Amino acid sequence: MNIVDWILFVLFALCVCYLLLYAIASKFYRVPEFPEARTLRRFVILFPAYKEDRVIVSSVRSFLRQEYPKEMFDIIVISDQMQSATNELLRSLPIRLLIADYKDSSKAKALTMAMDAIDGIPYDVVVIMDADNLTSPHFLTAVNRAFDSGVRCIQAHRTGQNLNTDIFRSGHNALGLSAALSGSGMAFEADWFRKNVRLLETAGEDKELEVLLLQQRIHTTYLPEIPIYDEKTQKEEAISNQRKRWIAAQFGILRSSLS
Repeated sequence: MNIVDWILFVLFALCVCYLLLYAIASKFYRVPEFPEARTLRRFVILFPAYKEDRVIVSSVRSFLRQEYPKEMFDIIVISDQMQSATNELLRSLPIRLLIADYKDSSKAKALTMAMDAIDGIPYDVVVIMDADNLTSPHFLTAVNRAFDSGVRCIQAHRTGQNLNTDIFRSGHNALGLSAALSGSGMAFEADWFRKNVRLLETAGEDKELEVLLLQQRIHTTYLPEIPIYDEKTQKEEAISNQRKRWIAAQFGILRSSLS
């Protein structure tokens, strides 16, 4: 039993030290300041929506309130198994609606479908949001400033209304590392994303994107001043299923990128 105890102690100690390192580093993190942009970039905002009838319309309406010039950004919703009434409401908004036509639904397939639909359209930046995400009206303005200063990939501060934990991303950047991606509130160079989205294979598409960015030496900048609020589920069964999917995705990306 002593050997087992020591093995467990070492494993848990590594986890604690990992957290401690970034917690301490986050205290020394300086929020990047970017000057006013000289160029207005053209954005495409992708909302993959799988059975998200309850939240998608309000999220899209909220994003349409951006202070960024309306002619410089387009919103695309990829509707996957949503009700006809929801799709009709979305069609009444100044957005583009795509109806998923693939089997075995996944976020990676939704993103690929969207990029195929806009092939040839000269967008500069791709933004990925979740169906329940809300953000501030200056989101695109802040992202545009960052890209105008040479940033190629950003992760905004994704958080719940009652949750505020950003030690990983600020800690990573404080140590000169790329910020971790968290699935939404992400922005990428459009040309880069168009080429690499087809390489996604697992349910952990954000982790796959991290690996691709690291392999290509592209730094991810964390922007804590841009909040991305998402709805935290309170149902025990939903939380359990969510954690199972996340754990499976972690093992999937570990197997595919271990080499």
